[in-house]
Formats: sequence, structure tokens, C-alpha cells
Amino acid sequence: MYKIKLLIISSILATTALYANEIDPTTDLIVDSGLDQVKENCTICHTGRFIVVNGGDKQFWKAKMKTMQSAYGLWEIDEKSQERMLNYLAKNYSQKVNITLDD
Repeated sequence: MYKIKLLIISSILATTALYANEIDPTTDLIVDSGLDQVKENCTICHTGRFIVVNGGDKQFWKAKMKTMQSAYGLWEIDEKSQERMLNYLAKNYSQKVNITLDD
């Protein structure tokens, strides 16, 4: 019985690790809950690379979103979608990443 439980847990962890590293081919962003809202509202105007090189916490992303709205014409986003986007960005892009032209 112990071996079966261990096998099930190992399988779940392997599946989770697989999805944690899955990259969306259109945006080069991590596939996770909230990506659809980011694609609909952010990568319409800029590439996913802009997100990757501007990592920060939830407050950082909220401020960045407000800047996009006030300075660059980003439309109003309903609260539920905004919260999903902020959670996605803070979870997956909390740190800046240095990228090169070859990336």
C-alpha cells in the first residue's frame, strides 16, 4: 500500500512540474491560470518579453497596469479579470529576468 501511495504522489508531482514549466508558444509566457487574461489585455500591444524583464510583486504589477491605462490607452479591466492577471503576474513573474537577443 505504501508503494502505491508513493507512486501516486510521485506521479502528481511529475505532472505538476511538467505544467509548471509549460510555455505558451504565442507569447513565450508560462502557462498558468490567468494567462488568458494577460494575452487578451497585455500582449495585444507588446510581447511577453516586456513582462519577463519587468518582474515584480502584485503591487508592482498593479502600478504597471495603471500606468498602461493612464499613459498608453489600456482599457478598463473588470475586477475579476484584473485580479486573475495580477495573481498570474505576481506568481510567475515576480523577479526580473535578463534576456538577450538570442533568447
